[in-house]
Amino acid sequence: NPDRNGDDDTMTDLPPRRFGVTKDAMPVFCKVFVHDLPAMADFYEEVFGLVRIFEHSDDMMGRMISEISFGAGYPGGTELTLIHYHDSTAPIAGESVVGFTTTDLNACILRAKAAGGRVHEPIKRLDQFGITVAFIMDPEGHVNEVVELDQPMEAQR
Repeated sequence: NPDRNGDDDTMTDLPPRRFGVTKDAMPVFCKVFVHDLPAMADFYEEVFGLVRIFEHSDDMMGRMISEISFGAGYPGGTELTLIHYHDSTAPIAGESVVGFTTTDLNACILRAKAAGGRVHEPIKRLDQFGITVAFIMDPEGHVNEVVELDQPMEAQR
């Protein structure tokens, strides 16, 4: 895939950008539509160790929803919310990709398989970025990109 400069190799030609530089907005949560909310909540707790911070039901844009939100486990971290439309029979898998980092990719994959998930393709090593990556599908087919960094994020800054 060509990068935004038209090169096919890596994205190393992109201008450097400082961490934390945004316009007037910052991503703080991600919502993934699921069909079986309780089962998917259990999957994300078991595989990624997420902690439920609240559950909520309401009307959203004229449709009833239920959602379960998980905290990041550290102050200011991004939240993940699993959301279910009451009138939907099934979400469209592949509509989003949720990214996670881990210190032990193989252990994360084993937890995912034990909880009903699967790995879509072989683990990839991307030396140019200093990462190893796997795409873990939850039991409903949602894509989770799980990255093991060669160095902790703090060391990369």
